[in-house]
Amino acid sequence: MLPQGLFGPLASPNRMHYWRLLCRLFDECFGPDAPMPPSIGFQRREITAAFERYLLTDDPWEEDGEAPDTPLAVRANLVYERFRQAGWLRQERIGAREMVSMTHTVSRLLTLLIEFAERGPTFLGAKVRAIELQLNQVIAGKAMGDTLDEAADQSRQLLSHVAAISVQVRDLMPELSKAESTAQFARRLFERYVGELFVGDYAELHNADHPLARRTSILAMVREIEYGPLRAQLLAWYAERAPGGDPALAEHRFNRSLRRLYEIDRIDEYLGRLDDDIRQANRRALAFLDYRLRAPDQLDILLRRACRGVLSAPEDALRMPVAPGGLMDEQRLRPPKQRPRPIPRTANVQTDPTPEQLARLNLLRRMKRVRLVLPEDLTRYLDRHWDAAGATLGSDALHIATIEDFRAYQTLLTLALRSRRKGGLRRDDPLHRLLRGFRVELVNEDATVPHNSNNNPYLHAPHFVLHRSGDRANKENTAA
Repeated sequence: MLPQGLFGPLASPNRMHYWRLLCRLFDECFGPDAPMPPSIGFQRREITAAFERYLLTDDPWEEDGEAPDTPLAVRANLVYERFRQAGWLRQERIGAREMVSMTHTVSRLLTLLIEFAERGPTFLGAKVRAIELQLNQVIAGKAMGDTLDEAADQSRQLLSHVAAISVQVRDLMPELSKAESTAQFARRLFERYVGELFVGDYAELHNADHPLARRTSILAMVREIEYGPLRAQLLAWYAERAPGGDPALAEHRFNRSLRRLYEIDRIDEYLGRLDDDIRQANRRALAFLDYRLRAPDQLDILLRRACRGVLSAPEDALRMPVAPGGLMDEQRLRPPKQRPRPIPRTANVQTDPTPEQLARLNLLRRMKRVRLVLPEDLTRYLDRHWDAAGATLGSDALHIATIEDFRAYQTLLTLALRSRRKGGLRRDDPLHRLLRGFRVELVNEDATVPHNSNNNPYLHAPHFVLHRSGDRANKENTAA
C-alpha cells in the first residue's frame, strides 16, 4: 500500500521542481542504474548533501539568475523533510545515526513513473513476439504457470497501451492548437506526437510478415493449453502455489490468464479506432500547418495599421468600393433556389413477347440442344454403325449426315485424343461419363482418315477405333 500523501509534492505548485530533484536522487542513490545501496540505507547527512549539490549546480527555483535568499543547507533540509513526510523517503534510527532508505513499493512506483515519462515510440511487434515465445515455452513443457501469467499480463498491457495511445492522441491535438507560433506547433508535434505517442512499427502493422499477423497461432496455442493435456499440469502447478492448495483458487487464476490471452483477438478493434484517431490527428495537424504557412505573417499588426490608416484618412478617400445603387436592394439578392420536381415513379410494365421473339427463343433452344451431346445421343449414333457381330468400329465407317452426327463425331474424336495421354482418360474428366459400353483408341496420331464426299467431307482427323465392352457385346449377341 502506498503511503498517504505520497503525491503531495507532485501535486503542489512546485511539482516540476520536486519531480526533477526526486528523479536525480533516484538515479544517483536508489535507482537501477545507481550503485548497490547499503542494506540499512544512507545517512541523512548524505541525502541532504546530495540535495545541496543539486540546488547549487541546477537550482529549479532560480529565477532570472537569482537564487532564493534562504541558506542552501536550510533549503536542502526543507526539501528532504517534504519528501520524508510525503512518504518518498523512510527515516530510521539505528543506534545514534539516522538512516534514510526508500521502500520497495515506492521504488517500484517511481520506476514506473520514470518509465512512463521517458517512454518513446512503442513497437507492438516486440510485445506480440514476446507473448508468442512465452506460450511456445509453456507448450513445450519448459515453463509453467508463471510464464503463462506473464504472457497474459503482457496481452492485457498490449490492449491497454493501444487504447491509451488512442486517448492521448485525441487529447493532444487541442493542446497543440494553442501553440503561439508555427515553429512551436511543429516542435510540439514532433516531440510529443511523433516522439512519444506514436507507434514505432505503425506502418508495418498490416503487413503479412508482422508478428501481429500470427495472433491466430497464439489463440491456437491458448486453446491447446485450455483443452489439451497441459491443463491438468498447470492446474496442479497453480494448486501447489495457492494458499492452502485451494483447487478453486488455482482454477480461477488459470482461467483468468486464459481469458486475458483470448482478449488479444480484439486487437483489430483497438487498432481500427487508433487508425481513425491518427488519421484525424494528421488531418488537423496538416490543416493547421497549411493555415499558418498560408496566412499573412503578423496579421494583427497589419490590421492595426489598416485601422489607423482609416481613422486618419480624409472623408473623400473612405468611399466604399461598390457599384452605384442600393446596397440592400431585393434585385441584388440571390434568387431562391428552385428544387427540381421529383420524377414520377411508375411500376415496371410487363409486356408479352411477340410471336417473332418466341420463335427466335425456340430456335435458340433447339440450336443449343442439337449441339449438346449426351450419353444417350452418343449411344444412338453408334448403334447405327455397329455390325451385329462386330466388336470394333473404325472412324472411317462413321457417317455424318446431320449436325447431331457431326457433334457426336467430334466428341468421339476428343475422347480418342484425350485417351492418348499418359494414364489414359482420367475418371474425373467430364467426358468420361460418355463412355457407355465402348472405349476409344487412337490408332495413329499422325495419319488421317481418307475421306470422300459420301463419308465425311467435314473433318480431317487422326484415325481412331472404337471397341465394344464385353458386357454390351454379350447382351447384343443374346438378343440376336
